[in-house]
Amino acid sequence: MARKLRAVSDDEMATPQTLLDAVASGDPLAIKKAQLRLMAQSILEAGENTRPQYDQRISRLTDEIAELESRRATEDADSSVVADLEPMAWDGTGY
Repeated sequence: MARKLRAVSDDEMATPQTLLDAVASGDPLAIKKAQLRLMAQSILEAGENTRPQYDQRISRLTDEIAELESRRATEDADSSVVADLEPMAWDGTGY
């Protein structure tokens, strides 16, 4: 499946968080991104025999991040369409 790319605003360009900051925020997406950054740094220092494990974990984290971002985009789209209205009793008249 091909990914769609889009330009991001300056507001969306947040400084990367450390893993501790991400965990403190409680945001699963920030935590996954911080873990991915750590894994990417670690693979440079890893021995040849451990790199496949890092590659596998990086691939899995990338998929999880894409899923979380997709879910958030869908939730944002859904929330922008639905209006918050007070529930009203149906009076039996037409549609």
